[in-house]
Amino acid sequence: MKKISLLLAFALVATSLFVQTAARADEVPADAEWTQTWFESGDGTMLHADVFLPKDGKPTDRHPVIVSIGPYFGTNALNGDPLTEAGPIMRFGDMIEGGKIFERGYAYVQVDSRGFGGSGGCYSYGGVGEQMDAVAAVEWAASQKWSTGKVGMWGKSYDAWTQVMALANKPKGLAAAVVQSPIDDGYKIAFMNGVHYNAGWYATPALYGGYDLLPPSLVDSPPDEFIYPLTGTLTDPSCYVIHPAMSNTASDRRDPYWQEREISALARKSKVPVMWSHGFNDANTKPDNFLDTWDGYAGWQRGWFGQWDHVRGNESDLVGRDRFLDETMAFFDHFLKGKPLPKAPGRVEVQDGEGVWRTEAQWPPKDASYKRGSMEVLPGEYTDDAQNDAESGEGSWTFTPPTKHSVRFAGTPVVNVEVETMVPNANLVALLYDVDEAGTARLVTRGAYLIEAAGRVKFELYPQDWILRPGHRLGILLSGNDSLWFNPTPTGTPVTITGGKVKLPLLKWIRKSNLDGGPAEAQENVPVTTVDPQIIEERTGTARLPKMKKRR
Repeated sequence: MKKISLLLAFALVATSLFVQTAARADEVPADAEWTQTWFESGDGTMLHADVFLPKDGKPTDRHPVIVSIGPYFGTNALNGDPLTEAGPIMRFGDMIEGGKIFERGYAYVQVDSRGFGGSGGCYSYGGVGEQMDAVAAVEWAASQKWSTGKVGMWGKSYDAWTQVMALANKPKGLAAAVVQSPIDDGYKIAFMNGVHYNAGWYATPALYGGYDLLPPSLVDSPPDEFIYPLTGTLTDPSCYVIHPAMSNTASDRRDPYWQEREISALARKSKVPVMWSHGFNDANTKPDNFLDTWDGYAGWQRGWFGQWDHVRGNESDLVGRDRFLDETMAFFDHFLKGKPLPKAPGRVEVQDGEGVWRTEAQWPPKDASYKRGSMEVLPGEYTDDAQNDAESGEGSWTFTPPTKHSVRFAGTPVVNVEVETMVPNANLVALLYDVDEAGTARLVTRGAYLIEAAGRVKFELYPQDWILRPGHRLGILLSGNDSLWFNPTPTGTPVTITGGKVKLPLLKWIRKSNLDGGPAEAQENVPVTTVDPQIIEERTGTARLPKMKKRR
């Protein structure tokens, strides 16, 4: 009832108090006409949309449509001040302006997912409701009289998650998608193999509930923008409790709550062309939250992958390379308008751990093989006390001998160890480092696993593309935590490693850079620790790290 009373009170005073002092949330693009409308989702929930059409067009013109859908297009505490601001929220103004989409003849539609902005319903945090909304948004845009019937999608983070929802549910009219820093499995934004992510991720679902509860703009919102959001609070208030509770306690990915949000298996079957961008240092949606859809995807796809964190592919200063926006506009022009697609040297543009760019036909590359590379994990012990982080280096180390030649891996390293525990649900965090001659260890990748019982534990680390230079060695640190990334519940008990291996997807062939570009900004913040030379000497095991070959 709090939301209802707030909305009614705000609505009563809006016209008398705020109209004269209104500020613009964002300016409507100069070459576009903006209107607002509502349409039904699959279960009758009313969804709010901002529609932008080229200003110089005729009423009879039909346009290919770019659609974005998510929680970020309404005026609220996340996106402005609902008490004073008027106008649309142009979340993707960089795409609109830099891509010159209205000049190119595109229409643009941004839709509030249920519960957010001016839409009805209660937020479903990746569940069936939001999946319905993604389908409805595409099919509505494809069916309008000003539409050619071909729809592309654009988004990053949550509104990239909604794109994966659309891929999984195959809406009519979806012809292309640009998916940046997405989520393809809701479980993976809260847990990794049963281990909860750090403290902020306990609060995130409740924050989205808070965004849902905030009113729309009191300056220029039509009555429907107040009425429809009330329906979610009245008819389905349970969402404000369910999503925070499940995201904080349901550590088993087999729970029905998470199964409803595991959409990669269906999305992978889509044949809609997709342009991807994802960073191997993304602490927000996580470095692996695209891979289950990307790997084995049935349709045409192209990817930009590298060392950045949670940023857009076109943020060239942060990514380390320009031209993403040029490539994505050419991608849309081809799949939505039928123009020729410019030739590219490879389907993947990837940035390695040194910030060097190259192309690949696929990623992981075809010659990446676990049969080629491995390192021993020596017996050892650590205490599951949540005290370690990636810059502390506390736990059980194993190192490879220094390599005499460059070694490159691309893909997901796999930890396979035997463990002994005194109690169930002990935490195992694995941190893989590149260690130089001076003992300076730079984090390469990480992963975690909740040990239910003693025995063999096998799990993947995050994907990475890395080159190990001569004189360097790999180091694997096993411990109870990395507090920079995880926030597990410690058991306070010892965990014994009786031995094992780390399998590495080593490349057979030498690579050379064939693209311009440089390091991502996030590479400056990768954790580094220093290891005592005596520990390195005492904890060096065996490894198989063969020399790469030159292509004939």
